[in-house]
Amino acid sequence: MASTRRDFFRNALGLSALALAANAYGSEKNLRDDVEETKLIMKDRRSAFNMREYAAPAISNIRVGYIGMGNRGFASMKRLAQFEGVEIKAIADCYEYPIDRARQWLKSVDYPAPDEYFRDENSWRELIERDDLDLIYVTTPQYLHAEMASAVMEAGKHAACEVPLGYTLADCWKLVETSERTKKYCGILENCCFDFFESLTINMALRGALGELVYGEGAYIHYFPAETIFEEPMPPLSKKGGYYRFAVGALNKGNRYPTHGFGPVCQAMRINAGDKPNFLTSVETDDFSTGHVFEEILARGSEYHKQFAGASFTGNMNTSLVRTEKGKVIKIQYDRVSPRPYSRIHMLSGTQGFVQKYPEPARIYLEHDRPLDEEEMKEIEKEYSPELIQFLAENAVKFGGHGGMDFICDYQLIDSLHNGLPLNISVYEGATWSAVTPLSLWSVTHGSQPIEFPDFTGGSWATNKPFDLSLRGGGTTKVTPREPKE
Repeated sequence: MASTRRDFFRNALGLSALALAANAYGSEKNLRDDVEETKLIMKDRRSAFNMREYAAPAISNIRVGYIGMGNRGFASMKRLAQFEGVEIKAIADCYEYPIDRARQWLKSVDYPAPDEYFRDENSWRELIERDDLDLIYVTTPQYLHAEMASAVMEAGKHAACEVPLGYTLADCWKLVETSERTKKYCGILENCCFDFFESLTINMALRGALGELVYGEGAYIHYFPAETIFEEPMPPLSKKGGYYRFAVGALNKGNRYPTHGFGPVCQAMRINAGDKPNFLTSVETDDFSTGHVFEEILARGSEYHKQFAGASFTGNMNTSLVRTEKGKVIKIQYDRVSPRPYSRIHMLSGTQGFVQKYPEPARIYLEHDRPLDEEEMKEIEKEYSPELIQFLAENAVKFGGHGGMDFICDYQLIDSLHNGLPLNISVYEGATWSAVTPLSLWSVTHGSQPIEFPDFTGGSWATNKPFDLSLRGGGTTKVTPREPKE
């Protein structure tokens, strides 16, 4: 029987992520089983090919497709339309209204109209089979990311995927194995690594200004009232997209959105590039906010809300701890339901310094009890502000996207492809950061027991180069602003 189950989960690595995700969302047991079986199957796996160091051939004119033209896809498309050497060839969605919004904006800036796919939920499959695309952005609801990014690579294109890459351990491993086998990039669009302060402090850490980093904290603390979480999705959110974005995050335990907090701390602490996570343990409060408010919502009699009747809701705060191979610790928190200020925390503690962004203002301590004053901060920014950030600062502020970090994230990806450079954030980072979701659920539902953290690099973590915020010999991609006509 055990052998049959193992064969089933081995085959599941080849199933659609949608099927796996649907099971995981429906049952915590299914997600726990996925973690346990996948860990057994992939134990001691060695890398078939190191995508962290791989430089795909340079592409002078990058032909781009988009799957998902909701708010994220639409904003990204508008940024890419400003880059020279980029041609947006095709866009897909399962509804016409987001396609029409993109259509009207492109027309307003005299951009050549891309081909459109919006017949039904499978129209994206026609897009990825085109032979005139090099890169496809996956900007769809989160539960679709792994299935679509895998299919994109199988179709011979590079994938750029919104966060997280996957919700199950099988998802994460499938993406790693597909990228290594096809030698196609699977880049995670983790914009917070390019935030002005976070990138500054990552660069300080990598250059030794904080001494040896021993501890870090990251988080996604973003309050959504229960009325918002369970609001019936309306355009521009699809019925399914809105449901999975909000409601699913309130139904399953664990950290449902780890990459914004975990990613930048991992880059500063050289995770997958000199160190690796060894194990994770997670603890979660009971639900003190969502359940009783939802009862009031359900009492109003909405047909949409009846699907959640009798559900058990996630706790207010999830706290996970990761211990690394070199004896360091990272804390990651997740809370979407407590009424408190937005925070990613972003805290780095070293033997010679300490930094923290939230609560604002951001602070840097190079003496244990005194933050740098305004003049000292200017000197630190002058010395440690990364070359990439300085080079892009003006355009980043102009074209925006969460204060400019979205623009920087897109630019460094496109510029890497233009210049034949390895991806700055590889599939291994995307898998590692996303794996916190299934691992934290497993730990919480097993009395906060520790669970081994997979080594998605297959051993190459010991020799991989760290995150590089220089231009890396690139910086050749030009920006030509396109403004809508009056």
